[in-house]
Amino acid sequence: MINRHHLRVKLLQWIFASRQQGQDDYTLVTQQFQNSATLSLRSLIMAFVLLERMMQYANLRDEERSGKLLERNRQTGPGHALAHHPLVEILENDPLYRKALQMCAVEHLEVTSDMMRALFDHINEGKCAGTKIGFDELREIAGIKTIFEKCISSGDWYSPWQSEHNLYWDSDRYLIDRQVLQILMKLSEGEGFPDAQGILKAWQSDDRLVSTMFQELLQDSTAYQALIEAHTGQWDPERLARVDFLILQMACVELSLFTEIPVKVTINEYIELAKVYSTPQSAAFVNGLLDKIKADMQQKGLITKSGRGLVES
Repeated sequence: MINRHHLRVKLLQWIFASRQQGQDDYTLVTQQFQNSATLSLRSLIMAFVLLERMMQYANLRDEERSGKLLERNRQTGPGHALAHHPLVEILENDPLYRKALQMCAVEHLEVTSDMMRALFDHINEGKCAGTKIGFDELREIAGIKTIFEKCISSGDWYSPWQSEHNLYWDSDRYLIDRQVLQILMKLSEGEGFPDAQGILKAWQSDDRLVSTMFQELLQDSTAYQALIEAHTGQWDPERLARVDFLILQMACVELSLFTEIPVKVTINEYIELAKVYSTPQSAAFVNGLLDKIKADMQQKGLITKSGRGLVES
């Protein structure tokens, strides 16, 4: 379920953090990178535990409210839609999900009543990042996707809660959030919960992109520096943001050492990384610089593509 885009995100974060810590043992970092998959899987399953508890809490609140109000005074709302949500039954009856709970030891994970109350009230009062979720939508799994994206993953308390259980949460957050949304989409289409062992195996990637990036860029933090600086023009190389410099280095490694990845794919991927992980001006800066670097590398015979790498669309 992990793809090359996710790997690039994780590699950018891990290489940057390793450099900040002065860690240049690429074999050790590679091993730590692979070991972190177990904790990443735990965080993924924790997100579904939270969704399950949220809907169970909504059911309790709905029952309390039903006992206090006459039938004619009851109004349907987000909280009522969450109560008795079909996703609860789907998860309760999915053997692979129950197996994942046991595998990650989160069957009895504590989620405090204060957290549940705050989340429920946030949703019930329609305060999800300015997004109003309709009652009919909320009764579907698509509505749960919106809640996770707009109310949970963007909430102030969610990241600290995950960080308590996962040392690598910050570096894997993007990947985990995307995986939660993808799994919810699959469940909405009638598919079952994915096999946790399969997810773990995919995340413990032996992709050559991982080993090559760590080896090239941790072993030599100045890799491709001369090539990059040759095209910075009047921009002072010392003022080049460290994240931008690393993004450019990663692009150079990929352009020169991965014959199967098309040039346009590489350039577009690292422009996207600059948009998300660097300054507002970085994407345009990286875009312009990579065009010059690519032309220089091609002229020097440093870029050789074959097979799928020859595709330019």
